[in-house]
Amino acid sequence: MHDMNVQSKLWVSTLMVVGPLVSMGFGSHGAMAQTVKLPANSSAQVVVGEKLYQQNCALCHGANGRDATVFPRPIWGAGSDLSKFATTKGLFEYLQMLMPFDNPSKINDEQKTAIVAFMAVMHGAAKPAESKPLGGNSVVLK
Repeated sequence: MHDMNVQSKLWVSTLMVVGPLVSMGFGSHGAMAQTVKLPANSSAQVVVGEKLYQQNCALCHGANGRDATVFPRPIWGAGSDLSKFATTKGLFEYLQMLMPFDNPSKINDEQKTAIVAFMAVMHGAAKPAESKPLGGNSVVLK
């Protein structure tokens, strides 16, 4: 009986964590609507970065970088913490070590650089037509 109570509690705890993720489209990238409108002159790197962001980051950070259920603080723009990285190179190094949270090696350095380029554009720190060198650069994230 004791084992059954423990198993029931674990199962309910798991549902409380996994349930909201499933309802948000976890594991189904098609379920997440793209809500970011990139400028027409965006570089190929920024366009790829937006797609990679939607596939690997939007689940926790929201398709538009704010108002997410899992991590509701904005990650770019007004009121965000992006400027704590000082430069795009600092942001890249953070992504390299810790993101995506479930497996940082899931996406390679070139893909992470594209995500950084996209985020810098969304933050207003880079021009959409610009591309970043592998690993980011000294562009200031104001």
